[in-house]
Amino acid sequence: MPRDKMKTKGEVSDLKAKLAAVIKTGTLPQPKDGKGGSTGKGQSHAVPKDPQTVKRGLFKSILHYMTINVDMSGLFTQMIIASTPTNDIVLKKMLYLYICTYAQQKPDLTLLAVNTLTKDCGDSDPTVRGLALRSLCSLRVPNLIEYLLTPLKTALADRDAYVRRTAVLGVLKVFRLDANVVEELELEQKLKEMFANDSDSQVVANSLSVLQQIVKNPQDLITKPVVYSLLNRLKEFSEWSQCAVLEFVSNYRPEDGEETFDIMNVLEDRLQHSNSALVLATIKVFLHLTIAIPDIHQQVLERIRGPLFTMMHNKGPEISYTVASHLRLLVERAPMLFSQDYKQFYCRYNDSLHVKKVKLGMLTSVADESNAYDIVNELCEYATDPSETISRESIKAVGTIAMNLGQTADGLVERLLSFLDMQMDHVTAETYIVMADMMRCLPDQVEKCVDALASMRTVEVVNPEAREAIVWILGAHGDKLQEAPYILENMAMAFDEEEVRVQLAMLTAAAKLFFKRPPECHRLLTDVLEKGSESANQDVHDRSLFYFRLLKKDIQVAAQVLGSNPPTTATFAEELGSELKETLFKEFNSLSPLYSEPATNFIADDNEIEYEHDLYDLEAVEGNASGGENKGGAAYADTNLLDLSDDLSDATIATTTTTTTAASNGAPTPEATRLEADPMALLDMLDVEEPASGAGAGVEQGIRLNPSPFMDAGKFQQLWGSLGAQETFAVSSPNVRAKMPELSNQMKAVGILTMASGGQEPMYKFYQYAQLEDNSAVFLVELIANTTQGGGMLSVTCKSDAQHQSCLKSFASFFQSSLTAYVD
Repeated sequence: MPRDKMKTKGEVSDLKAKLAAVIKTGTLPQPKDGKGGSTGKGQSHAVPKDPQTVKRGLFKSILHYMTINVDMSGLFTQMIIASTPTNDIVLKKMLYLYICTYAQQKPDLTLLAVNTLTKDCGDSDPTVRGLALRSLCSLRVPNLIEYLLTPLKTALADRDAYVRRTAVLGVLKVFRLDANVVEELELEQKLKEMFANDSDSQVVANSLSVLQQIVKNPQDLITKPVVYSLLNRLKEFSEWSQCAVLEFVSNYRPEDGEETFDIMNVLEDRLQHSNSALVLATIKVFLHLTIAIPDIHQQVLERIRGPLFTMMHNKGPEISYTVASHLRLLVERAPMLFSQDYKQFYCRYNDSLHVKKVKLGMLTSVADESNAYDIVNELCEYATDPSETISRESIKAVGTIAMNLGQTADGLVERLLSFLDMQMDHVTAETYIVMADMMRCLPDQVEKCVDALASMRTVEVVNPEAREAIVWILGAHGDKLQEAPYILENMAMAFDEEEVRVQLAMLTAAAKLFFKRPPECHRLLTDVLEKGSESANQDVHDRSLFYFRLLKKDIQVAAQVLGSNPPTTATFAEELGSELKETLFKEFNSLSPLYSEPATNFIADDNEIEYEHDLYDLEAVEGNASGGENKGGAAYADTNLLDLSDDLSDATIATTTTTTTAASNGAPTPEATRLEADPMALLDMLDVEEPASGAGAGVEQGIRLNPSPFMDAGKFQQLWGSLGAQETFAVSSPNVRAKMPELSNQMKAVGILTMASGGQEPMYKFYQYAQLEDNSAVFLVELIANTTQGGGMLSVTCKSDAQHQSCLKSFASFFQSSLTAYVD
């Protein structure tokens, strides 16, 4: 037995012996000397005489071990016996905490404690009554629910407010155990009466919170009398309860403008409160009440600017960020209203990184023709900020402001390009990234950006995103830059060392530039297509094949697809859409503005039940199921889904030895003139040969899998028993045992997902599934791994319907090759 387990077992046994001694004699056992007798030294001080003090010390020790995750459930019976009878409130609290912790593990023994809890629910001390009721409702044992109903109903009418508060929350706990009980005992109606008539404000607040969670339609609670009653008693509530009440009131819709003003007048003083949560809750009420009255809504925005600015500047970093995130939402809705307050969004020396980022976003939103140059001057100062993140964000903000102003942005573009002279790696990289975006939005500024690019040493840029931007500029606007083909050719020499995103951009740029300057780019295109076709990355490999086949199929179509000018755009997909902004506005004073996402993206539905997949016992294999597909894992680069025997290596894209350069004065060469007159001559320049016989048939005969298939557990089990076509094979390898942990991840990388898996050494079983790319056929797989036979044996059964027998054979062959490549 491990030493730590022995130690834990010894501690539990020691505490059990001490509890038994306290139960029997009221004192701890006296320590013994080496001969079995009492030591006699310090005896009067070593063992306390007061039983209550002794029990407190023991209970504290037990709770201490509980907090460090030592299982103390074995002392359940002794704890209950040792604590009764007692009037010590401290002992009761510790006992109730212990019982609630282990009630679900020991439901039968918990019944022994129910009598004690029920008895204490009738104690003369309201503190004891409330504590006992709270503990009784927190047992979370459905079988014991009948024992708490009577004390709960009695407590709802208790004379003491503390007990009533606890009882109201107890109704919610009962509801989560059995909703039907709440309906049968009419507890919901009782809560509504307490909500309307109880004299204690906290009881009312608790009732509101519980009712919103248990009624079928919470909107029915929002009535004029209820809202007015809550507002009239608002100052009686705690700050937390006031926030809950205001959240409730924000959903109320007044009958007319006069009622709207009456409510806002009542809440006016809450805008000056020191609690930022209360101020934001009040602002939400104001905004939602006036949303249908535009002129009043604008006045509300003007009224709330001051409190928001004050909280953003005078609170701690956490509150400042929260307030700034909500303020950003309002600035984006009404930028003109905040345009004169742009200096409020300047970064301060003590602002946290996150607050600075939000402020930069707000500066971008409020910039217009009247203040843009002042804002850009301030942003230029941030470009040299010690924080690389802020430096990048400020450069991005300058570019965004220039794109928003459009035709009047000449001076701003020059300020942006001046960043290239700073000789700071991250500044230069971010400037290139922003330049690429700006050239898409402002075609009038293209020549200015291209000229700036010509004077820079682009090969020294290391950032992958910046290199991707440079490659895009060269491909889209290389006809305006004389050195473009040679810059790309120089970058292509290290094609295999580039990031995937840069490789993909280089393929597209080379193809685009080839149609604009064919004599200079034919060697470049040949090189990148050949290197791309040999790439282990699936995307790079596929794009190379696509461009090759497009060029081979129809050169004129390829020219239209690849050689066209890039479209001009005014917005980018990364920008928040109007629908999302409206959703965030509705969820004001929540986490949504902080995450810039609706609550449904990060808060699970209360009724959502996570389904755990079971291991399908289709044959006799024992083991524990691992719920669903395994997540994560690296892409399986060696397996090629489009391995159609149509590689560029087979097609022999030969590198031409002809070197043609443009004249120094930029005049077209005779060969270029011929190419423009005869588009088919472009393909001849690549020296592309016909694929070997049968090479193209693989496109139709190959297997193309859906990379993200979907199937639920019930459908899998149903299909397994009904599918008729079947293929089987076996793979042996001494590496099977070592490869088992990542098997699901590796198969997922090639489009084969794991429904369930389980087993114990030496037998494991996996159930997997895949679908054709067009979803016309589904394939189910049973894989049995035996790690004892010759080092390891994988037995595989693949199933599909009879009409896809040929596809099933291709799938089985593909599965076998993928599996073999992984385990060998």
